[in-house]
Amino acid sequence: MKKSRKKKLSQRELFSEGDIPPVESSNSYGSKGEIWTSAFIAYMEAMVSHPVYEGMPDAIKEDGKIQWEAPSNRSGGQYQHTHHKRREWWRRKAESMDIDVTKDKWISRAAKMIHPTGEKPCKRCGRIMRIAYVYPNEWLVQKFRKKYGEDFEISILEPITDVVQRAYDLMGGRIIDEISDILSTKDIRVPGFGDDLESFLEWIEETYIPMEPGLLSPGAMSNAPDRLDGFHSFNRCCRGSADKGRNSENLLSYVTDRRVFEYWSAGDWIAADRLMGLIRTTLKNEPCADGGNGPATADHIGPISLGFCHRPEFRLLSKAANSAKNNRMSLQDVQHLRRCEEAGTQVVSWYAGYLWDRRKNEIDSEEMALRFSKQLRDNQRNAMRTLCEIYDSGKFSFLLYLLELGYADQNVEFINLSAKDFVTCYEKIVVEKRHTKYATEQKARRVRIGFEALRAYKEKENRHFLAIAKETVDGYVQQAISCLDRQDKNFFELDLLLHNTLLPEEGNVAEEKLRMIVNQFPTHTVEVFEEAKALLSKAMAVIGKAIYDASGSDRYVRDQFEF
Repeated sequence: MKKSRKKKLSQRELFSEGDIPPVESSNSYGSKGEIWTSAFIAYMEAMVSHPVYEGMPDAIKEDGKIQWEAPSNRSGGQYQHTHHKRREWWRRKAESMDIDVTKDKWISRAAKMIHPTGEKPCKRCGRIMRIAYVYPNEWLVQKFRKKYGEDFEISILEPITDVVQRAYDLMGGRIIDEISDILSTKDIRVPGFGDDLESFLEWIEETYIPMEPGLLSPGAMSNAPDRLDGFHSFNRCCRGSADKGRNSENLLSYVTDRRVFEYWSAGDWIAADRLMGLIRTTLKNEPCADGGNGPATADHIGPISLGFCHRPEFRLLSKAANSAKNNRMSLQDVQHLRRCEEAGTQVVSWYAGYLWDRRKNEIDSEEMALRFSKQLRDNQRNAMRTLCEIYDSGKFSFLLYLLELGYADQNVEFINLSAKDFVTCYEKIVVEKRHTKYATEQKARRVRIGFEALRAYKEKENRHFLAIAKETVDGYVQQAISCLDRQDKNFFELDLLLHNTLLPEEGNVAEEKLRMIVNQFPTHTVEVFEEAKALLSKAMAVIGKAIYDASGSDRYVRDQFEF
């Protein structure tokens, strides 16, 4: 029988980031020059008036401001003894809940038990994190990477349940036993769950996390009575314990599929990601095509940075060879991709179709393959510039449509997976529908990274590529924008909502709103969007022809260019 737990109010039921603008502390809180996020100020106002903190000494100062911080080292003044008075308040609160105040950590136990939401925003960046022990610490990160490779996506800023869900999506039910071993400690033995993911996640949430295992850390450390709510103002994201090279948003998107989102690549990205995960596990001991040392890594036979699809087929290369290849194609790659096309497989994204079709049958040497790689790279950068024009027009719903979010709603299994001639092969892919929390997060991540890539592209100057004059394609681009003016009124409303969500005037991206949007966004074919996409494809055909016509120029002679 499950243990009943008191349901806490959602943090977002009490406040939403952006309701109150950021305030300079010289005029409100903290030391001069310090900025407190609007989310944190809203949080303070919600907490100071919440019934669980009723009677908190000196909560509101005479000037009407919240006294959030009460350090113990005040040497004088009206609020010199606030810290000690609050400690007594916490003692009485703990005793009322039958917490033994003679035992260690009594005050942190009380702070956790009474907290109304179980999560709080960071004072510095506004990121909302849970106060429970739900985030991997560095030791657990290393255990996961030792098992699944250095490029396994795991962040010290995401709940362990999200890590488990992603690993399951990538590698299947058999990994539950492996992760159970990873999560086990000297004092905690994880029971067997077979391939029952839901029961495993429920056990982690209901049993493992409350035991506060040494492999997990809280999103906010206890700090009563120094802070009114009993927790540090800086969350795990900003309290300085994270590796400076692997923190914040960089960590949340630290995975090979990030490039897929950045380059707006087409293809079944869920199946491709899953296969990459299986290469890191099931096929890691297979020999590498280059003869190098394993473990084998997944090489995109058609580089996604050149406009090829992210699809479930990879060549096995050593890590060194894969890194050295970078975004270059070989003659073998081109020949293999042509054979895939002949078998009915789409190998290039929509924006690279013209140039690929025009040039692919002319490639007959390694030198030609390298020149073609450079041309495709120029084509991809022109495509990004074209997408930026759609971005500037505010047609965000159409851009979401191009991201093919629907793939996240499926779970895939590869039947009889193996490697033949150093290339992955399988009998078939079994696809099942799924509707999980992590599927929604995958969609949101794809949108966040894709739109951020467009913003970054717009802001970066002096890009080294063959930029085709805008006026040569502007007619098709403007036709596409005009076509989108005929979209359903619901999409116009969604355009505005997406703009306000992804580009807020203040604060960070409203994550909860973004998850709601992507989870409800239609995955079926939208006729007006297909019309606009066809017009952009015509624009890219003009660009592709201009790049093709420059095939003999110095730009595409090998010793004249760098990748």
